[in-house]
Amino acid sequence: MRWYFDFISPYAYLQSTALEQFSEFDQIECVPVLFAGLLNHWENKGPAEIAPKRHWTFKNVTWLAHRDSIPLTLPSHHPFNPLPLLRLSIALGNELSVVQRLFRFVWSEGHLPQDQQAFSQLLAEYNLTADALEVPEVKSTLRSNGESAISRGIFGVPTIEAGEDQYWGYEATDMALASYNREHWPTAALQNADSIPEGKARSQTAVPSSGTEPRIPYLPIDLSKPADVVEAIRQRRGGELLKLDRLLLYSTPLATGWNHLLGNVRTEFSVSHKLRELAMCTVAVVNRAEYEFSHHAPIYIAAGGTTEKTEVLRQPDKAATDPMFDSEEKATIALSIEMTQHVYVNEKTFQQCRLQFSNEHLVELIATIAAYNMVSRFLVALNVQPAATT
Repeated sequence: MRWYFDFISPYAYLQSTALEQFSEFDQIECVPVLFAGLLNHWENKGPAEIAPKRHWTFKNVTWLAHRDSIPLTLPSHHPFNPLPLLRLSIALGNELSVVQRLFRFVWSEGHLPQDQQAFSQLLAEYNLTADALEVPEVKSTLRSNGESAISRGIFGVPTIEAGEDQYWGYEATDMALASYNREHWPTAALQNADSIPEGKARSQTAVPSSGTEPRIPYLPIDLSKPADVVEAIRQRRGGELLKLDRLLLYSTPLATGWNHLLGNVRTEFSVSHKLRELAMCTVAVVNRAEYEFSHHAPIYIAAGGTTEKTEVLRQPDKAATDPMFDSEEKATIALSIEMTQHVYVNEKTFQQCRLQFSNEHLVELIATIAAYNMVSRFLVALNVQPAATT
């Protein structure tokens, strides 16, 4: 059994007090992960980041602790930076008794790792200094734990993983126990619950912050000056200035450099046109740049994609593993997601790309993703919307 946790979670603290119940069934492997990293990957917010939910969470935790006779002292503020405790757990081997002690430090004694005196005393209990938390292997282990958890579909803490099954949250403790001993286990009903088909997803298009008009007025569509720059853009566009161009042209140096760079990305790279357009579409969805997506989805289809694939791309994390896409496409989608959402690309994803692409094509693909992050963020910041919404 694996137990994924972060000391920032009061529900993980509550569950930590109940883990001995599992020792008769299985050996417990404690896996510290950075909860914030899971939230970032799955594009979610933690309870503490939503004011009404934060208020409810601590009322609920207080009630559950009272109900289950678990000592609870809330820390002075929340959220807090849990990294020192996560690294300390790794430095000490993640033994269950150690993990439980570190949880008590916060949730029973009311301390925070930023309380220097209290945290120094905690380190002294284990004959360690703060230097033990800066060891590269400790830091890399925490990153690897997070990457592994995400690859296994872990989306929150605490999560119990038993075989292929996962149980999220303190209130799932009894469910996880029941799965071990199979008492009162509604197999047929749970199989039915696990097979409910997915309905239409909520649109990921950003809600415009200022209606459907751009935040800066478009320059005239028949703009003629500066003549050389306007003509170069019209030539690349096939004769017409797009909405994007009519904003870029407020700055002649910007419009000139943009046209040259994006022209090369669009027409001069040797990496597959289909993959470049797929990357552009993925970036657009992740950044909620509907104008960008509306322009590049038809080009992607024309380059060898399909309408069905563009629909699946509306949920990029799902698309990255969908068998509809081949191995090159999946690698492109995963790379686009990580560069756009996290900037950092994890080693597993990068090595998958190395297997699929030559160095030249990988460099060009990375440059395409980077360039279209620039495009989408310019569009979203200025509230440029597709024609259908104007």
